[in-house]
Amino acid sequence: MKRIVVLPYDSIWQHLYLEESRNLKICIKEHADNMQHIGSTAVPGMHAKPIIDMMIVTKSIQLFETQHSALLSLGYERIEPEFKDSLQYVKRVAGDRTHQLFVFPVGHEKILELQAMTAYLKYYPSEKERYNSVKMELAKMYPFEVQAYEQSKLIFVTVMTVKAVDWFISRSMDEDVSIVKA
Repeated sequence: MKRIVVLPYDSIWQHLYLEESRNLKICIKEHADNMQHIGSTAVPGMHAKPIIDMMIVTKSIQLFETQHSALLSLGYERIEPEFKDSLQYVKRVAGDRTHQLFVFPVGHEKILELQAMTAYLKYYPSEKERYNSVKMELAKMYPFEVQAYEQSKLIFVTVMTVKAVDWFISRSMDEDVSIVKA
């Protein structure tokens, strides 16, 4: 039985993302320009499960699927995607996920949500701390119950995502911040 591990922020996560993004750029050249580090490991000061989440936005999921063998050569395996109309790959070391790669077609609704949440947590330290507290408390309550941990976190994350998207859209309009496009 695996234990839920939520660790305090570690700056190594940024370096692990940069290293992995370089490896991916060599293998999937035409898609790598649209890669981003997302999620908790992308936010300095954020507690996280030590899994580097990455997102690629592509013009065509079908075209991206031709990169499957290149991803396998880097140790990735394709898994059932969390989100409809997307692809998802994971990399494992000793059975534990170390990296997750989400691939979305241009215009997919999750692109905005993932970008907004990452940016929001970077911008608002108090929200980051609230989320840190929720994760740490839930990891204590459900140390070996991944589904209970994730379900309990879902309401908090859903509400925060709505706030993050509203903030991100209004900020994008005010400051002409661009949303990733392929």
